[in-house]
Amino acid sequence: MDRTTQKLVDFAERLRFEDLPPAAIEAAKARILSTLAVSLAAFDMEPVRIARAVAQPVSAGPQATLFGSLERTTPDMAAFVNSAMVRSLDMSDTFVMSAVSHPADAFPSVLAVAEATGADGRALILATALIYEVQCRFVEVVPYNHHGWDQTPVVALGAAIGCGRLLGLTREQLAHAISLAVVPNIAINQTRTGSLSMWKGMAGPQGARAGVFAAYLAKAGMTGPDGVFEGKFGFWNQLMEGESFDLPIPDSLEDHTFAVQQTMIKSFPTRFNCQAPVFTAIELRSMVDVSQIASLKIESIRKAFDRWMEVPEVWKPQTRETADHSLPCTVAMGLLDGTITPRMMEQGRYKDADVLDLMSRFTIELPDEFDAVAPEVRRCRLTATLKNGETRVAEYRRSMEDDAADTGWKHAVQKFSGLTAGLLESAAQEKLVSLIAGLDSAREVASLISLTRLKG
Repeated sequence: MDRTTQKLVDFAERLRFEDLPPAAIEAAKARILSTLAVSLAAFDMEPVRIARAVAQPVSAGPQATLFGSLERTTPDMAAFVNSAMVRSLDMSDTFVMSAVSHPADAFPSVLAVAEATGADGRALILATALIYEVQCRFVEVVPYNHHGWDQTPVVALGAAIGCGRLLGLTREQLAHAISLAVVPNIAINQTRTGSLSMWKGMAGPQGARAGVFAAYLAKAGMTGPDGVFEGKFGFWNQLMEGESFDLPIPDSLEDHTFAVQQTMIKSFPTRFNCQAPVFTAIELRSMVDVSQIASLKIESIRKAFDRWMEVPEVWKPQTRETADHSLPCTVAMGLLDGTITPRMMEQGRYKDADVLDLMSRFTIELPDEFDAVAPEVRRCRLTATLKNGETRVAEYRRSMEDDAADTGWKHAVQKFSGLTAGLLESAAQEKLVSLIAGLDSAREVASLISLTRLKG
């Protein structure tokens, strides 16, 4: 196995539940609860309905359960459908450094395998911490998005390692699982260019499905090509123009801050980099009468938005996938409505005349000072010039240190309560929150999934 694969295998083998500090364990529980919240709220979305339609029921062999309906299918298809639910709202947690990671995309893969193998809650928490660490440390240093590649192989990589750990793969089998996950699943970034399609939210789920499949293949004895990363036609040479990268997988876990503690749990169903602008818009809304805004200057991060500014669809979105990536559109909705909800996006609020009219008064600047501290610090500043000539300024900033300082549990509970209201019986809501709070004591994970049955 090449050096990068060996590093990943070594880490996957040596990480133990006892290595996770209490803050990391609570952070993992918060991400799991947030993930279930956004999944159930997306149950009736069209991409999810399509994914469910191709997931065939099974009654023999390894099985896993679909959220909401509790239908049984193969673990890889359960991972795909449940991950489609995770991604469709674009409201799961995110980690952005050299590239973008939505690490929760891989969570349904380890949950499916944990269910199929009868694993306990501690094993699921450990696998969750592992898939987060692998994906986030990869995107911390490898700028594959900027080279025109999408995130599918990184999700597949994390899923294969987490599932491989749950399946008890040997070192050699785990190395093959990594190869079988990454090599066949290289994806181009056309997925996130121009007018965005449903596949924008399915690229991660495809990685989750592929990771499960790769782990089961490796367990059955399938071998994969060597040199996945450092080989002549490996990841570094083929995708990164020959530049190689040393993944910052920790040698020592003493005082280590795990990636599962560092992701941002989203508050709105928008792109990661639109979260700070929406918070800024809500702050500005409390300071002005929005109808009196003559013009508005948006200042944000160049590396997040530069390539989008000249895309016509950003200024007149026709799909929710484009709207939730649009800086001017999300700011306009935040200003007009004081929030952005999944229901607003599903109802096409982004097409309304008042949203488009307000956007027409916007200009965007991408200052060097904002770019200099990104992505470790997320900043946005809005300067409104009113019809009477007065100006009002609102600014928002949040750092990765702020994210890591808060496990996110309280935020996740609030998010879960809000997104599942009316979808779950109140008793089931309470039981799910309680079960996840005590997940490290759970003897199995099937009861967690059984509580996701939707009303009606």
